Amino acid sequence: MLSSDLTHFAFPAVLQMLMNGGRTGHVRVRGPLSGEVWLENGNVVHAVSMGKAGASALDLLASLNRGELQFEGGPTTSERTVTSSRDATLRQLLVDNAAWSPLLAALPDWDQGLRFTARWSEQQPVTRAQYRALAGVGRLTVRQMLETTDLPPRTLLGILLSFMQAGLVEAAPS
Repeated sequence: MLSSDLTHFAFPAVLQMLMNGGRTGHVRVRGPLSGEVWLENGNVVHAVSMGKAGASALDLLASLNRGELQFEGGPTTSERTVTSSRDATLRQLLVDNAAWSPLLAALPDWDQGLRFTARWSEQQPVTRAQYRALAGVGRLTVRQMLETTDLPPRTLLGILLSFMQAGLVEAAPS
């Protein structure tokens, strides 16, 4: 078994080590969000996090910069939600990790809710994706929005961030 504190080594770096080592087994992550990744001969074959699977789950896990990771070598799963090559998966993890920085800076607490500001108007034009992202504002926490949306995680947070920057949405007081 391998354990790692993600404050010292980010999730993509630890997963890269396991992948480059050709490992087979199961990775469990616990922290601000939880998730699991299965490896087979160094290739990621399945990932889950916050009700998402495959690429969306890996995208969420790429955001982790704190928490605990445990790897248990051994059998893998028959589930196959990740089919990209090892190199493509690693490249995408690094891209995803960098893309999370501005979103995490603006929305560090996923257990907080958001609300519309006084500047919001029901006549505000929105796209379908924006409508789906905004549907949880005033009702759900950021975490709940991530768990229930069909939008990719960074797309959802990017939309919410753009409305926050426009002064139309803000963090709700706890």
